[in-house]
Amino acid sequence: MSRQGNHSHNWLRGYLRAEWPALSIGSLVMGGRAVVLLLLPWPLKYILDNVIFDRPLPAWWHVVLPHFAQHGMPLLNLLALAMLALGVIDASLVYLGNRIFLDAGQRVVFAIRSDLFAHLQRLSLEFHRRHRGGELMSRLSGDVKQLQDFVATLGIDLLPHALTIAGMACVMFLIDWRYALIALSIAPVLFFIARFYTRRLKMAVRKVRDYEGTLWGFTQEILAAVQVVQAFSREAHEDDRFGKYAGKSLAASIQANNVQARYGPSMNMVIAIGTGAIVWYGASQVIRGALTPGDLLVFLAYLRGIATPARQLAKAGRVISRAGVALERIGEYRAEAPSVKDPPGAAVPAARAQRLEFDAVGFGYRSGGAILHDISFVLEPGKTVALVGPTGAGKSTIASLIPRFYDPTAGTVLLDHQDLRTLPLSYLRRQVAMVLQEPALLQASIWENIAYGRVGARRSDAISAAREVGVDQLVEQLPEGYDTMVSERGLSLSGGQRQCIALARAMLCDAPIVILDEPSSSLDARTESELMLALSRLASRRAALVIAHRLSTVMNADLILVLDRGRIVQRGSHADLLAAGGLYANLWQALRDDSTSPKLRIVAP
Repeated sequence: MSRQGNHSHNWLRGYLRAEWPALSIGSLVMGGRAVVLLLLPWPLKYILDNVIFDRPLPAWWHVVLPHFAQHGMPLLNLLALAMLALGVIDASLVYLGNRIFLDAGQRVVFAIRSDLFAHLQRLSLEFHRRHRGGELMSRLSGDVKQLQDFVATLGIDLLPHALTIAGMACVMFLIDWRYALIALSIAPVLFFIARFYTRRLKMAVRKVRDYEGTLWGFTQEILAAVQVVQAFSREAHEDDRFGKYAGKSLAASIQANNVQARYGPSMNMVIAIGTGAIVWYGASQVIRGALTPGDLLVFLAYLRGIATPARQLAKAGRVISRAGVALERIGEYRAEAPSVKDPPGAAVPAARAQRLEFDAVGFGYRSGGAILHDISFVLEPGKTVALVGPTGAGKSTIASLIPRFYDPTAGTVLLDHQDLRTLPLSYLRRQVAMVLQEPALLQASIWENIAYGRVGARRSDAISAAREVGVDQLVEQLPEGYDTMVSERGLSLSGGQRQCIALARAMLCDAPIVILDEPSSSLDARTESELMLALSRLASRRAALVIAHRLSTVMNADLILVLDRGRIVQRGSHADLLAAGGLYANLWQALRDDSTSPKLRIVAP
C-alpha cells in the first residue's frame, strides 16, 4: 500500500472528540497557566522600577492599593508574595493539566488499541497471510503508544506555550510596538527551522519504525520456531540474521538522532543571535529614556518565554514526528477492508444447516494462478466425504472455502441452496466446526480450551463433550486432568493430546458440518482407533469432510474425492476406486508397500 502524506489522519479526531470534555478542561487549565506566565515578570518590573529606582507608581495603584503605593517595604513585601503566589499557582496548574492530558492520552490509546485489535481480528486471512505477527504487534503496541505521547506533548507543552506566545506578543506591542517587532522578528526564522527539521525527522523516524517492525516480525517468527532452530543447531545463523535486521534499525535510529541533534542547536543559535540584538536595542532605549529598566526586564522575560517553546518544539520534534508516522502506519491497517464481508441486509436462516454443495468452484490467490479448478461435490448430514491426494493438491483450500475464510474466484459454494456470500458470516461459521492438522490452543486450562467451542459453555459441558467424543481417558491421565494448564501454543501437550482437545471442542460446538484436516496425523494406533469411533459418531448426525494423507483413515467414507493439481481426478468409494486403478490405487499401493517395507535397523559394529 502506498503511503500518503495525509493518510487517514482524520480518524484520530473521532477518538479526541470522545475525550473532548477532559481536553476542554485541560485546555482551560493550560489557558490559565498561560495567563500566569504572562503575569510572572510584572512583580519584578515593579520591584526594579518602583522599589529599587523609586519611580512613581501608575495612578491606578493609588486607587486600588493606596496603602502599598506610599511605602517601599510594604510594596516590596506585596510584590514578593505575589511572585510566590504566582509560582504556586503555576505549579498547581501544571500538575492539574499534566494529569488531565496524561489520563486523556491513556484513554485515547486504550480506545485506539482496542478498536485496532478488533479490526485486525476481523480482517480476512488473506491479509494475515501477507503480514507477520510481529509487525502487527509493533503497530498495536509501539505505534499506538506514540499517539499517547503526542496527546500529552500537545496539551502539556505546546498548547500553553502557544497561548503564552500570543499573549506576550500582544503585551509587547502595547508597551512598545517597534521593540515588539524587533523581538518577534526571529519567529519566522524559528518556524522555518522547525518545519525544515520536522520533515526530515519524520522521514528518518518512518525508516526506524519500518525496520523495527521487520525486526520484531523476524524475532517472533524465530522464537516460535525455536525447536527447529535448536534441532538443526542454527542458533549462530539466526544470531547473524538478527544482527542484520537490528543493524538496519540501529543505522536508521542513528540517522534520526543526527537530525534531532542538529535541530536543537540550530534553534538555540538563532535565539542567541536574536537575544543579543534585542538586549542591545533594549538597553539603548533604556539609556535614552524610551523604556524603563522594568519594561526591558518584561521584554527579556517575554523573549525568553517565546524562546522556551521554540526549544521545547525542538525537543518535542521527535515525539511529533513519531506520532505522524504512527498515524500513517495505523491508518494503513485501518484502511484495510476484509476481502470476505457480511452481505448487506443478510437474513439469518431459521433452520439448522443441512446440505453443502460445491458447484464448479475455482479459486486462486491474488499473487498467483488458479489453485482449484471445477470442484463439484455435495456434503449431506450423516455422510462423510474424504479428500485425498498428494501434497499441494488443494485439499485444505477446499476446506477453507466452507467457513468463507476465502471466497471462490469461480463457481459457487451453496449451503441449503443459498450462496455462502449471501449468508451472515456469524451464522455460517456457527454451522461449521473445524479440527485442524495443527490444533490452535489457548494459554488456559484444558476444559477452557474445550469450552471455547461454544459461547457460555461451562466446565461440565466441556467434560461431557470430551466423554462423548471418547477422549476423556486421555485427558484424565494428565496430572490435573481437565484443570491442567496449557502452555503457549499447547507445547506442554503431545500432538495427540492437542488433537483430542480440538475434537472435544468440535463436539461441544455441535455444528452440523465438521471439517477434519488430517485428524489422525498426530495420533498413535490406539488413539487413532478411538478417533475413528468418534468420527463415526460425529458423521452419524453431521456432514463430515475429512482431509487425509493416511488412506486407512478414510476407507469407510461414503465418498472419496481424489485431487491432483487442484482438480478432482477420481471419485467413488474405497472399493470402487481400487477397482478403477489410477492415482488412488497407486496411493493405496504405496501405503501397503510402506507398511511392509523393511524397517531401519542399526547394527552394532
